[in-house]
Amino acid sequence: MTELRNLYRYRQLIATLTARDLKARYRGSILGFFWSLANPLLLLTVYTIVFTIFFPANAIQPYPLFLFAGILPWTFFSAATLESTNSINANAGLIKKVMFPAEALPLVVVLSHLVHFALALPILVVATAGFALHGDIAMRPTMLLAIPLMLLQTFFVAGIAMTVASAAVLFRDLRDIITNLMTLGFFLTPILYTIGNVPSRLLRALLRINPMTPFVVSYQDVLFWGRLPALSDTFLMLAYALASLALGMTVFSRLRDTLAEAI
Repeated sequence: MTELRNLYRYRQLIATLTARDLKARYRGSILGFFWSLANPLLLLTVYTIVFTIFFPANAIQPYPLFLFAGILPWTFFSAATLESTNSINANAGLIKKVMFPAEALPLVVVLSHLVHFALALPILVVATAGFALHGDIAMRPTMLLAIPLMLLQTFFVAGIAMTVASAAVLFRDLRDIITNLMTLGFFLTPILYTIGNVPSRLLRALLRINPMTPFVVSYQDVLFWGRLPALSDTFLMLAYALASLALGMTVFSRLRDTLAEAI
């Protein structure tokens, strides 16, 4: 609880650093913040062309929307986690300042990528409306439930980001390890397929253990299938989010005193 109170006390600083990070990310670019819309729009266009023209035979239709609904939360998770591994090392000057909350740095990364995620969701909504005009899918009122899902996932990602950010200062190879784990994790998360289509019961059980599985499946439920997330997935998301935050704060508090010396 002490860590949460400290973060709340520094909320203005975190907001300021997040805004600075977003501005720095697009400084000097022609489109600026519109890249947050251009990238997912381009991605969706590619998926639509590939899976409706080149590989149209798929049991899930429209498959590009199904794929996009799973890719967006995965991208939020993977990009924020990977960038967090360098968040403290890249801000060594701030860490060495007295009273600077080091845990704010990975949180800034998470919030920055959350903004990108939030800006990409309207692309999915507009695309769904476009497919709905052709009768391929109906607009889903459950899409509004993506907002609480984003909140839950943000807590989950924040805990992971705090853990890897502090650990990466001591273990320099951690970023390379996480990069490879993300590649494996992408295929072990039901993004390209549904769990029901996996023939092996053991493999389905292993997929369910993956912490990102209930999040991705729940996004697919509310954004694509038009149904409420399963009660089991809701329970798992809550459990993973709380466990992730607790782990992140515990690891960070234990390594906090060694961060400035290790940088």
